Amino acid sequence: MLRKYPESLVDDIKKKQEVVLVDEVEVLLKHIPDGDIKGAMDPRLYKEMKKMALLSNFIPKSMFKMDSSPKSLVRLRKIFNSVDSYPMVEEEIRTTKFLIKASGSYDMPMYCFKSEAPLENAPILYFIHGGGFFAGSVDVVTEALKLFVANTNMIACSIDYRLAPENPYPVGHEDCYTGLKWIHENAARFGGDPTNIFVAGDSAGGNLTQYCTNKSLEDGSHLVRGQLLLYPTVNMGGVKDEHVHFSKEKFDIYSKHSKVINMSLGMFDDLSGSLGDFLGTKDLMNKYLTPYLEVSSDLPPTFITVGEHDFLKIETLAYARKLTLAGIDTTTVVYKGLGHAYIDKVGYYPQSEDCVLEMIDFIGKHRK
Repeated sequence: MLRKYPESLVDDIKKKQEVVLVDEVEVLLKHIPDGDIKGAMDPRLYKEMKKMALLSNFIPKSMFKMDSSPKSLVRLRKIFNSVDSYPMVEEEIRTTKFLIKASGSYDMPMYCFKSEAPLENAPILYFIHGGGFFAGSVDVVTEALKLFVANTNMIACSIDYRLAPENPYPVGHEDCYTGLKWIHENAARFGGDPTNIFVAGDSAGGNLTQYCTNKSLEDGSHLVRGQLLLYPTVNMGGVKDEHVHFSKEKFDIYSKHSKVINMSLGMFDDLSGSLGDFLGTKDLMNKYLTPYLEVSSDLPPTFITVGEHDFLKIETLAYARKLTLAGIDTTTVVYKGLGHAYIDKVGYYPQSEDCVLEMIDFIGKHRK
């Protein structure tokens, strides 16, 4: 494996981790491997964000605006579509592209990743990329999926669903569920086990993941063996109770890093408030766009992770609490010093590699 950090840092994350209780929920807390300052940003992330903070002094504030205007959409897609991983995996991972029929006779690309020696009847990870429902692609998470496959000889699949606003809600959500059903029906074509499908997604992809799981429960197909929600969007409707209410007082912020941390929290909070405009709907207070509203006790085992300084941390931990209290077997992992979208940084952040390893452990525990 190739890395932009010493492999020992991944070991250090494991050595320093601890289980803590947060609002009635057991949380596996992952400390910064090479730092111990409370509320500090990881040094690798801080280096990147500091550059952005310096640039913000010379760039008009309008350039940082995150809304659904055509001008902003072009700029945001350029940012969200960038591939920020480092090519870690040296072995050959075979990628097969399928075109599957979605609504409106749309040919939707599905990519399946396999090693040279895959497990027989292998469990399948179906990963749904994030990007605010309006951006992102399989390319952004490909290295993370290759890392998963290289470490397990399991199969990973991912889909390029149709994006908003050109395709308003619920098109993208339905596309992802179509993908899940296709994987179940066609698993044998690529050596997968249709009874061992794990659905995962990051950010908006976490919302799409929960949608797939909920729809599978509703139609009685029960296709999902387990779900993995990476810093998911679960409260678009803006429910405000004592657990999910957003407040910066709920974040530990090291004073010397406060400018970059607050900048990050503010930028993404603006974007979160515009998601309904991107999706083309004002009905955000429903159980699909705001799954925090309703948690079924029939949900499968769930892995949920978030960064300490992610603007979605509060709703993610509140959702983990709801899942736990509903009796769902829930694994909750928090990375100190990180913000949003760390699965995209495989090869650059040791925590990103550790996150993939935690996902592997979760699937290993819950597969048939």
